[in-house]
Amino acid sequence: MGPARVTVGPGAQMTRGRALFVHFTAAALLATAACDPPASDFHIAYAEIVDEEDARGALGLERVREHLGNDDPWIRAAAVRALGRLEEPPLHGEISPLLGDPDPTVRTAAATALAQSVFGAGPGGVTRLLASRIREETDPATLGALATNLGRLTLETPDHRAAASAALTNASARLLSLHGDPDLLARLGLARGIEAFARGGQAGDTLPMALAAAAASLATLTLPSGDPNAHTADRIRRTAATALVHTDQLGEDASLRLLRDADWGVRRQVVLGTNRYGTASGDVVPAALDDPDPRVRVEAVRAHHRWYRSTRGCDAIIAAAADPDPDVAAVAIGLLGRPCSDVDAQVAALRGRVAELGEAGGAGDEGESAEEGAESDPADTAPDWRAPARALHALAALVPGEVAGDVGRFARHANPFVRAWAARAAGQAGIADVLAELAEDPDPNVREAALQGLAAAAGVGVGEIFLAQLGQDDPQLVMTAVRQLARLTLEEPPTPALLAALARFTARERETERDVRVAILGAIGDAGGFTGEDIEPYLTDFDPVVADRAATMLNAPGGAGSGGTGGQRPGSDEYRAAPEPLPRTPPPTAARLAELERSAVVLTMAGLGDIVIALRPELAATNADRFARLAGEGYFDGLTFQRVEPNFVIQGGSPNANEYSGDGPYSRDEISDHPHWRGTVGLSTRGRDTGDAQIFVNLADNLRLDFNYTIHGVVVEGMDVVDAVQEGAVIERATVVRR
Repeated sequence: MGPARVTVGPGAQMTRGRALFVHFTAAALLATAACDPPASDFHIAYAEIVDEEDARGALGLERVREHLGNDDPWIRAAAVRALGRLEEPPLHGEISPLLGDPDPTVRTAAATALAQSVFGAGPGGVTRLLASRIREETDPATLGALATNLGRLTLETPDHRAAASAALTNASARLLSLHGDPDLLARLGLARGIEAFARGGQAGDTLPMALAAAAASLATLTLPSGDPNAHTADRIRRTAATALVHTDQLGEDASLRLLRDADWGVRRQVVLGTNRYGTASGDVVPAALDDPDPRVRVEAVRAHHRWYRSTRGCDAIIAAAADPDPDVAAVAIGLLGRPCSDVDAQVAALRGRVAELGEAGGAGDEGESAEEGAESDPADTAPDWRAPARALHALAALVPGEVAGDVGRFARHANPFVRAWAARAAGQAGIADVLAELAEDPDPNVREAALQGLAAAAGVGVGEIFLAQLGQDDPQLVMTAVRQLARLTLEEPPTPALLAALARFTARERETERDVRVAILGAIGDAGGFTGEDIEPYLTDFDPVVADRAATMLNAPGGAGSGGTGGQRPGSDEYRAAPEPLPRTPPPTAARLAELERSAVVLTMAGLGDIVIALRPELAATNADRFARLAGEGYFDGLTFQRVEPNFVIQGGSPNANEYSGDGPYSRDEISDHPHWRGTVGLSTRGRDTGDAQIFVNLADNLRLDFNYTIHGVVVEGMDVVDAVQEGAVIERATVVRR
């Protein structure tokens, strides 16, 4: 399903977010008499809200509160959303009155803000507030939003769940009988609410009969293909089917019926249910293996592996390993790393795939070292290496004693992604000499993969190899070395090297390197041999998490507090954190917001084509701003999509092509009610407010990411290119264009 242009917006019709976007854009267009129009009153007010929201209360909330009474409903909606994004339950009293705002856009935003204010905590009185509003609400979109937010609350006790279930049941009765839902917004919101409620239950929980019946009814909703709301109907069926899959209530008859659905997403949900519970597996799995859509075949291969591998062997998986779709082949190749009844057939199939990567054609000359090869394209755009590299890893698991020659050959490849797979294969096979060689590779990801294998080998001299990595600058590599060192018994504590690494990363003043610094501090605490003078400077670190960890270390029984005055509470022996934050990245100005809403980022993918991402500053102003700014500065040029998860996401934009390498400052989460539909572009994080400019693109509807991950863009052209992206695909350049 290729998303439409953002003015129609994939999924934008499901909430008042569309209306906010239309208003946001219209505000700019009214001011576009010149090439550089002045910011409108809307942009000025929105910029004030964004500034205080991004500061998380450090600047106060005076302007946010003032704009709760703004004459413009779109500004009131943005202001109440800002309060919800603080995720502070005491703000209920300021949010809940806007459930009765005269404008439905504001009421929708207030419902979302109330639920967001208790994100990750008990619902408190939010269930009652949302439920009571359902009895009075008349706007279809707002009714849908109320149902969605009821379903997605964190329900900590059986009483909480029972209350939410009753409220959602009442909502479903009203919404399913609702007249005047021409855009299907109420039904889509209800489907989202039931899906979230089902997903949030405990193992073995089922939907109450009324909710299961509502979901089953929604799963039958179809419209003619030419109807403007047909795509929304498809999403409703997908979402409702997902809810029933969560609780094993789809049933055999419904599974077989939905397996014939015209929408691949619905058929995929059927196969997911079969994989999880075995529902109608004898009919579903064979049919799905022959499905015309590769996204369905991916799940069918997994289902066959689970339910029929032991009885029917691996013929279907072997056949799928040669599937023309690279995602289907990748999943099948990975599954062939586990022995079947006919191991010889598996080995032959894997050897055939390994042989596809010969000595020529990008593999490097026989005598070429990895370091020499590293001067070439960092991620060879030829697609032939990916399946062979995965096949080598699977083969090493099956016949570890028979892969040394191929492992050595792949370890000399010019492409670091291939060498990383060689390191993983060497680890599977226990080929210590190749692992030791790759532990000195110029690419940090190759080194990191080699360290994982060396840790299992645990041979003589391994400790020195791990210690040597502490002088490197890649956070993921150093974290892996730190973890492995903790498992070894060394003649001397590694504390001096750990302290040096901590000082080096700290001097870089990169908020997004928190994880490695916390890991090093933990290793120092475990190793001992440090003094108070070593740790006291971190009490005033720019990162509050690091400062707190330093205080914990110094205050621990037997800790190395020096008795000095720095960081100590006067008159006591207790050390306290007193972090000194770095300057905050300036949020976008009103003029910048007007510019962003008319902008898109084009990712030109080497050998594939263009991905056009419309920016959505009305959803995530600071993150849309950062993405556009970095794209304009050339930050993404030459970087890769290093992670490809079939039927989930592609992720990229890391300078070192891994999870822990990104731009320096953190960006704040900007959670909206926009679902993570296929084609939405999100911010990769490792916990709240830890964005480092890496992006992900949703390959399917990933509703489990809703209300937890920021969306700051939508692919409006080039979803076929997104689908073609494989591990290591290169972003040749990123450009910002006017839409």
